[in-house]
Amino acid sequence: MTKNYQITDIKIKKNNLNIVKLYINSELFAEIDYSVVQDLNLHIGETVSEQMLEIIEQNSMLSSAKIEAIRFLSYRPRSEWEIEKKLYNKKYQLNIIKNTINWLKEENLINDRDFAIQWIRYQVGKKPAGRIKLRNELFKKGIDKKIIDSAIDSFFEQYEDELALAKQLIRKKQFSLHSKNIELKPVKIISLLKRQGFSNTVIQRIYEEFLETENTEL
Repeated sequence: MTKNYQITDIKIKKNNLNIVKLYINSELFAEIDYSVVQDLNLHIGETVSEQMLEIIEQNSMLSSAKIEAIRFLSYRPRSEWEIEKKLYNKKYQLNIIKNTINWLKEENLINDRDFAIQWIRYQVGKKPAGRIKLRNELFKKGIDKKIIDSAIDSFFEQYEDELALAKQLIRKKQFSLHSKNIELKPVKIISLLKRQGFSNTVIQRIYEEFLETENTEL
């Protein structure tokens, strides 16, 4: 025998006007976003099937996941993988996560290439870094390899030269050590540039220029 389900009440939540409490057969069924009520045209007194209850539940979870994703993005830009991981840790179903990601893309709220370029600018602004380190860090954030390569190439073509960044890093280090009366040794230069992900070609060029400067001073 098929059980009858009726929407017996829809109450707006006191501490959040965008959330409503949906009552089925006088019992609280779910707290859902008001947009779900509007999208499904739900109203008090309506008889609903088990299939409709599942649809309501899926729509409610999707709405909740979207809100969670927007909240996560409000702190700073995120990669697609970071949002997926966040929603997965919040125990959302895989189909809900996929639909949420698709919605974010459609609304242009996430774009891994834009994210990669913004992230590169921010990191280089904090401390000069080379292609190797930037590539490795972006890979850890789940960015596709082709997108990483495209973003890095675009950044270095338009904004900064890798050799110039390496020189900037060394100058900052020299200034820092000079105030402490400490000399920057060639081996330290190589070590610093390697840690910051500069290529062997760039490191060799900086090393040679450093030695030329020292010989000139002598």
